[in-house]
Parts: sequence; structure tokens; C-alpha cells
Amino acid sequence: MLYIEMSAAGFLKEGRLMNKWKIGFWITLLLLIVVTAIGVYSVTDQGVSLTYLRDSYDDTERDMHTLVDLINDTDLSKQQIKEKLNRHNLFEFMDFSKDEIQIERLTLIFKEDKLKRIEKQW
Repeated sequence: MLYIEMSAAGFLKEGRLMNKWKIGFWITLLLLIVVTAIGVYSVTDQGVSLTYLRDSYDDTERDMHTLVDLINDTDLSKQQIKEKLNRHNLFEFMDFSKDEIQIERLTLIFKEDKLKRIEKQW
């Protein structure tokens, strides 16, 4: 008959018969730690993913509102669009000297100072 002894470091050695409840305790403790770690990781990952999703959705909503305002409230000329975008939070970064104006995730493309096309950046 094989006898097992548990040392202070937790290793099994031959010797006295170890109680079955001790083995069960260490296996259960190990499973509890693994399941808890997986649960914490899953909750954290889902929280981060939802935050990025919400931020992306907010950016898309802002782009859509800006685009709707530009199309409905202007004659699509570069000058009127510039006046309309004057209150936009990224106005200082927009270069109106070129034929392309970038607004967050949109690019407004002009030809002869009239809006011809709108492209998404990514």
C-alpha cells in the first residue's frame, strides 16, 4: 500500500496516509482560483469592449449629425461649409486651403469649391 505525506511546501512524499479531504481541499481551492481568474478576466474584457464600442458609436453619431447639418443647411459650397463648421470642436485643425477637409472620420472632397464626394477614413 502506498502512503503519502504532504510537506510544508505542498509536495507529496511517501509516508503516512494523507486524508482524502486534504486532497479534495487543494483540488477545490485550485479550481476556485482558476474559475475566479477566468471570471475576472471575462468581466474586465467585456467592460473594456463595451466602453470602446460606446465611444465609437458616439463618434459615429457626431459625424452623422455634422453631415446632416452640412447637407441640409448649406448649398454645399466650401465657404458655407466653412462657416457652418466654425463651431465644430476640431475647426482649428481643418485645412480649408485644400480640396479635402477632414472631420473626425469623414473626408469632404471638393471640386471647384463645391462638395462632390464624402468618404469615410476608416
